[in-house]
Amino acid sequence: MYNFLDPKLSPKVSSSAPATDNYEASNLISENGAVRARGFLAYTVTRPPVALEFEFLCPISVSFIALETSVGRQKCTGIELFAKNSTTPFTSIARAVFDKSGLTVCDSKTYNKSKPPPCHTPDKELRYFKSDQRRLWGDTTCLKVVIFRTDRSVPCLGAIKVFGAPSGSCSKVTVETIGRIMGGSPEAPQTGGGQEGLKIPQDFVDDLTCEIMAIPMTLPSGKTVDRDTLDKHIESEKSFGRKPCDPFTGLKFTETRKPVINVALKSRIDMFLMQNSTNPAFFGLKRALGGQNLRADNKRAKYGGEKECCSCRCCQFLYKIPCQHYYCRNCLLQVVKLECNSCGLEFVKSDAVRCH
Repeated sequence: MYNFLDPKLSPKVSSSAPATDNYEASNLISENGAVRARGFLAYTVTRPPVALEFEFLCPISVSFIALETSVGRQKCTGIELFAKNSTTPFTSIARAVFDKSGLTVCDSKTYNKSKPPPCHTPDKELRYFKSDQRRLWGDTTCLKVVIFRTDRSVPCLGAIKVFGAPSGSCSKVTVETIGRIMGGSPEAPQTGGGQEGLKIPQDFVDDLTCEIMAIPMTLPSGKTVDRDTLDKHIESEKSFGRKPCDPFTGLKFTETRKPVINVALKSRIDMFLMQNSTNPAFFGLKRALGGQNLRADNKRAKYGGEKECCSCRCCQFLYKIPCQHYYCRNCLLQVVKLECNSCGLEFVKSDAVRCH
């Protein structure tokens, strides 16, 4: 049994709707694990239904289909599957409305609730193919996933795998070729306990970008976003001549109503990433690994830990700020954005202490 959406088997995908930047449908079949982990997220103003079409390398007999139906806090709750082949147009083979975190659709003659497919877990909905369409999903060249319902969010799909075998209509050469491409042995579907089943805690995810946060900032509205996301929002507001504000409520920041770093959450995120550092889904997430802090540590190592200005590298007339980094007198007087040049933590000039 193979996953026929494995990049090795050159599947193709297209979408009926535009996607949010970096969340294109092509992510679902990408060779890059970090890109594939992003999933598909339709553009923010898109409403259901949205169709995703997957074309296989050859006709296949589908055994089961596993879908992750959420991306960050975006979640779809209604999916219909269509299949077609050289003689039959797209025809519905399964339909489900659910509220769980995923969906598994399988052959009722092979699997059931007491004997579910290998990758199925209790937190996912289990449904069956339509028995009267057995001939179609037993010999299909293309699968269409229609997202027709969401949980008050934009249409999305976190991941999809289509397990099966080459159809009986395939030649012996085709079957042997697929075996060679996949390394000679069929892929064993992983259970939910493997890395593919890893669940990222929802409070680790940026409420705007749906990505893991590096430096979580809690806003006056109670929402949490990454500091990089907040900085981009503030810069965007400035470009329109507006003052910094909460992106969720539009209320301007004040001395008493302003974003604060969620230190406890940052510690939990860092620990989570350290414990799962071998997961391919996190290989490309440099931001999530605290890149700025890492660069600051490298700089201190390079200069032997000596006291120096983090802006100009001067070693005279230094002032220490709360994050334990240093500014020289000239740079401290000239600094406009009151955040450390090394680690990015905010400070006020009155916090600076002269080093003797």
